[in-house]
Amino acid sequence: MSQKKIKIAILGDTLAHGGAERIHSTLSLYLEQQGYDVHNILNLDVITYPYGGQLYNLGLFKTTRFSLQNKYKRFRLFRHYIQENSFDYILDFRTRSKPFTEIFLQYLIFGPTYIPTVHSAHLSWYFTSSSFWGKRLYRKSKRIIAVSQAIADEIQMNYGYNHVQTMYNPIDLAIIQQQSQGNHPFHGQRYIVACGRMDTDIKQFDRLLEIYAASSLPAANIHLVILGEGSQREQLKKESNRLEVAQWVHLPGFCANPFPIFKEALFFVHSSRLEGFPTVLLEALACGIPVVSFDCPTGPREIIQSDYNGLLIENQNFDALKTAIELLALDETKRNKLQANTVKSARPFDIETIGQQWLALLD
Repeated sequence: MSQKKIKIAILGDTLAHGGAERIHSTLSLYLEQQGYDVHNILNLDVITYPYGGQLYNLGLFKTTRFSLQNKYKRFRLFRHYIQENSFDYILDFRTRSKPFTEIFLQYLIFGPTYIPTVHSAHLSWYFTSSSFWGKRLYRKSKRIIAVSQAIADEIQMNYGYNHVQTMYNPIDLAIIQQQSQGNHPFHGQRYIVACGRMDTDIKQFDRLLEIYAASSLPAANIHLVILGEGSQREQLKKESNRLEVAQWVHLPGFCANPFPIFKEALFFVHSSRLEGFPTVLLEALACGIPVVSFDCPTGPREIIQSDYNGLLIENQNFDALKTAIELLALDETKRNKLQANTVKSARPFDIETIGQQWLALLD
């Protein structure tokens, strides 16, 4: 890296709860450690993850009721902050679905040092709801970063961009393993674990509850712990009562440090219908537990090698997912075989490795 102290802006909606937000957190800490001048610019005042560098919180200026005047005020503040600081690079971790907003930002604020990142196979979240503008917005950007190779391929095919680069989500292996040593409320129980937001149907926790209830796990006194927060959490509690498995199902909400819970689980189960590059699978592997996951678009097949560090299941085949869960929960020999390969399969995604790729891009 050159001796110049490079100034980086990282744009995000929040620094809480989600995978993209955790990557924003990890990358900001790493870049600060590498001597970069890091500025985190947030749309909303929601922060639970640590961050490196400075914080410019536009959420503090947001009113509770929608107002064009307030929106324009925040736009001016944002533009002034970007122009005043003359950033060498602007990394964008926001969702970008509104064409009007993004046109203004692209043509009035951002320049050739702008680097948008794409964290989901649902591309309209990042290329706007307009296919016309999606094919034009990022023509002058330095690079478009996709968090999986499958997403990079989809971007090139659907939008025609050729300056797309795959950069896998990093994890901080040392910190995860250190934090996994803590206490947790499920110590001493046998359980499997899932984790994710509960404000959409993407994680399909309701279907996971159904196959868990129909499986042999409750009778074997193997519990199901689902970590996460969102509008569907209370409904999931009601559903566990309806299915008569409430005594084995635990929905404790958001957990700032889920790693002790991961570490003592039999395995991690992932029932999503759609992903980008699910960092939570890497975190589970880093904690030393195998993963049972749908081969959903996109990401799991670039993390899980079936019968090596977990089981990769035909996408949306819930009968096969139930069979896999029962197999791995009840077959200790199989589980131990997969567990032996978990941590080493997470190492290529450590921040010390992925971070070098970011440094090469930003230097």
